[in-house]
Amino acid sequence: MNTLVVDILLPLITASLLASWVGWGIARLLLPSVLQPWRALLAPLMGYALTIVIGYWVVRFLGGLGLALGILLPLGGLCNVLAWWRCGPPRISIALRQYWPALLVAGVGIIIGVAPLLSYGYSAPIGEGWDIENYWPTARYLSRGPVSSIVTAPANPLRDLNASPPRIGLTLGFSIWQGSVDLLGGSEPLTSFAPLLAWLRALGGVGIYVLLQVVFDLRRWSATIAALLSVLNGLLLWVSFFNFGMQLAAWPLIPLAIIVGLAAVQAPRFGEGLVAAAIGLAALPITYYPALGPVGLMAAGIGIVTLWQTKDRWRMIRQAVSLILFILLLALPTIPDYFAGFNYRYSLPLTTLGLFRFVPLSDIVGLTPFRLRAAPEPLNPLTGAAALMMIGLAGYVLVITPQRARWIGMLLGVILFLLYLRFGSGYHYGYLKAAAYVGWLAVVLAVAGLQALVERWMQPVYRWRLIGIVGVALCVGASIAVTAVRVVIDHWGRPGLFADTLPALRDLRQVVPAGSSVFLSGDPRVQGVTSALAAYLLDHTAVYGAVRTGYATSVATNNTGIGDYVLLHRDEDPTAWGIVAPPVWRSDTYALYRKPESVIAHLPLDQLLRVDQAMTLSVSDRRLGLNEIPSAGEPDERWLTLQVAALAESGLSIDGRTYRAPAGRSWLTVGPLLSSRVVAVRQHGAEPILLQSALLTTDPPVVRGRLPHNVVLQATSTADDLRITTSLTMFNPDSGPVVAAIELWDRRQGYFFGRYGLRVPVAATIQQQTITIDLRDGTAIAVDGAGEPLPLDVQQGVRQPGAYTARLWLGTDQRALLTPVDLFAFTINQAGNVTLDWVAQYPLLTTAMNRPVHPLNMRFGDDMLLRGYDLSAGRVTAGESIAITLWWEALRSNLDERSIMLHLRNDRDERIVDVDGPPAAGGRPTSLWQAGEVVIDDRRLTIPADLPPGRYWLVIGSYRWPSLEPLPVAGTDPTVWRVPIEVVAPAMIAGH
Repeated sequence: MNTLVVDILLPLITASLLASWVGWGIARLLLPSVLQPWRALLAPLMGYALTIVIGYWVVRFLGGLGLALGILLPLGGLCNVLAWWRCGPPRISIALRQYWPALLVAGVGIIIGVAPLLSYGYSAPIGEGWDIENYWPTARYLSRGPVSSIVTAPANPLRDLNASPPRIGLTLGFSIWQGSVDLLGGSEPLTSFAPLLAWLRALGGVGIYVLLQVVFDLRRWSATIAALLSVLNGLLLWVSFFNFGMQLAAWPLIPLAIIVGLAAVQAPRFGEGLVAAAIGLAALPITYYPALGPVGLMAAGIGIVTLWQTKDRWRMIRQAVSLILFILLLALPTIPDYFAGFNYRYSLPLTTLGLFRFVPLSDIVGLTPFRLRAAPEPLNPLTGAAALMMIGLAGYVLVITPQRARWIGMLLGVILFLLYLRFGSGYHYGYLKAAAYVGWLAVVLAVAGLQALVERWMQPVYRWRLIGIVGVALCVGASIAVTAVRVVIDHWGRPGLFADTLPALRDLRQVVPAGSSVFLSGDPRVQGVTSALAAYLLDHTAVYGAVRTGYATSVATNNTGIGDYVLLHRDEDPTAWGIVAPPVWRSDTYALYRKPESVIAHLPLDQLLRVDQAMTLSVSDRRLGLNEIPSAGEPDERWLTLQVAALAESGLSIDGRTYRAPAGRSWLTVGPLLSSRVVAVRQHGAEPILLQSALLTTDPPVVRGRLPHNVVLQATSTADDLRITTSLTMFNPDSGPVVAAIELWDRRQGYFFGRYGLRVPVAATIQQQTITIDLRDGTAIAVDGAGEPLPLDVQQGVRQPGAYTARLWLGTDQRALLTPVDLFAFTINQAGNVTLDWVAQYPLLTTAMNRPVHPLNMRFGDDMLLRGYDLSAGRVTAGESIAITLWWEALRSNLDERSIMLHLRNDRDERIVDVDGPPAAGGRPTSLWQAGEVVIDDRRLTIPADLPPGRYWLVIGSYRWPSLEPLPVAGTDPTVWRVPIEVVAPAMIAGH
């Protein structure tokens, strides 16, 4: 927790000091006279804007953020000295007494903005928005050099997304601010991200506090209430939590732009306040182009009214034109940047977030919480009353108050903008983000109406009037505050991204040495943008491979196709990379392997060679290629290893020499070869062969021939109307039983249609299984190759309209060890009608099965080896089940009958629950085990609902049956192995 507090406070304090240092002097020197009474509050806003503008010009043309700070900090110091000399020293105590309400607004905004982090116990992005994989690396790249130098940074898929011109719709303002704060404070983007979003939202609240008093003549008490309710707006809070860094970066500039822009065009002397206004407005396109829409229309509405009310209109027009020209000058490079990297993404409504409805007004004004995947919440009696009160108070303002013309002008600008997005473009996502910018206007109108009522009704004071006004304020304020609290609760307990993954992945920076190279897998089982997080955390190395981001998939390649390290999905098969050693680091998502020293290059092939088909491989000194000319170089001695798979024995002709390919998965090694040559490979046999990958090594591999504990299969789906038959032909001689299942999901919406699984036993010959699913009702049957029924485990979900994909699962109850492949897809429309989209066939697939997450190699007796185990969770709720998979290996054949023991015991070694029984639920008794065979033993244990929370033990052992004689664990006194787990009460994880 102490580390978390530092992670939160450090960027908050650094950001405040930087904004104040840069802004104090220019606020005193450049703000027009009408704004001088507010210079203390406008100083951090001006400092923030100036940092954005100067930082942008520096990183765009000159250097990194270090150079920008080298300009900004002395410039700020010089301005501060001049301001001190001309206007006197800062009067901090007076400012605190005078502006404490603004500090209250900022404090509330920051506290509620970082509150969810306190429940996580570590710094993380709060919501599930995917843009962070671009914000974080961009901030680090800009800290090291200009935009143009990003392309020269060490290889990384994220680098290529954010290089100049970028392949994504990313503006630089937020990254400039974050990188500057991180450089000064010694923090890093991962830990400073959420606190800075809270800081920006709070700074916008301070700007609204000033705006309401300067432009709309609200009193201090009413401006305080309105600003507080603005930072508590539920939709804006959700946007902040959803990681919209660009949008939040522009948020504090909205009130600043209106304040300084209006003051500059109204200034009695030409040019007064022009520079300050230009800085504030020029920062907007640097942070977020779409913010120009609502700001421009709000400012235009107020400006037109002000122009109408001004006698010297030509002076105001001249100053407005001068201001626009100055803004264009300061923000000129943002115009080509818009077309190079932003416009292509936002010129069409490509981004949806899965949102296909317009946000209701109750969400916009903060009376009800916005939830991305839930239907809008109706108003209850309290929020309904609050809505009526807000409408009445706003109407009162627009009719009675002296500033009603300005209110009407700004309100019309907002309404026009929302109407365009609602009916003109029909863009749900754009409407959401624009609504978050303008939702505060409803509550400030209501508070302005409240002030008008107070001033009109409280002279003289009547108790009933006072009670009524307080009641109105409490009803509106409580509704908005409760919504904000509910938004916080929605994000409490577990971050929307990288939950339970981020703390483990941060270890990569210590595990992998700087300057190394890492090849990153693009396995489809990696959820969301976790691969982008891994690429970011490895930016001290050269990263190759594929990552998935919120915008696109990005790939970085090298000549060798491998790195010093290989980072694979936890369940991905490392054998294809020539790796047989255990990982050097492992998390719930990834496993990190060190490249074998002899491996020089790796080439994924996935080429199926049928009868007499051929292909060529080019072998260079440090590179493998497919059907290409090898690069020239000094010939050197190399070994070529092909990883192949076949359902039945076949052969390959490699450079004219015939090699036997046994049934199963094999490594065929050719060498020594002289590099810089072409190797011809031709299928030579009756059965097709899958060429999975090729390795180039300096020495022959230690392992050759057939690889034990591997499964080879063929999967074919065919359709008869809406009855889909999937045939599995499998060779599984020495590891099992294997779980083969078909899972049907609409992954975009999270809808589960069903799961259909069966267990495939070990067999020395090819086995066939067929699963037929009727998509109309979800029923299914399974038969073997002889047409005999097979037991099929069916889990049916809910039929919902959506686009569903059937994915093949091959592995254990807990883990899919085969890289997932999609078998067929279908669509259910709103009327419930099913349409088959496509079916697929996979001639050959293969994976290694002997891969427990927790390796042990514990010997029981002299003939059983516990290779390891998988555990579904180390922390389980009382009343729920925990799954464990045990991986046993027979050290000899013809064992006697034995039972596997699995107990749940407490610290006093008292048995709570047991699930003893033969291996694989009797499907593979020990009397049938063959030497070298791996038996996969899936078990499930239910925790009693009344079990007190605490630490318990899963106790694993084996005993002879029926004598119950325990088998000792070799090298230890006890006859069991213990795995610790934690049992928690249901209430402890309700927030999760």
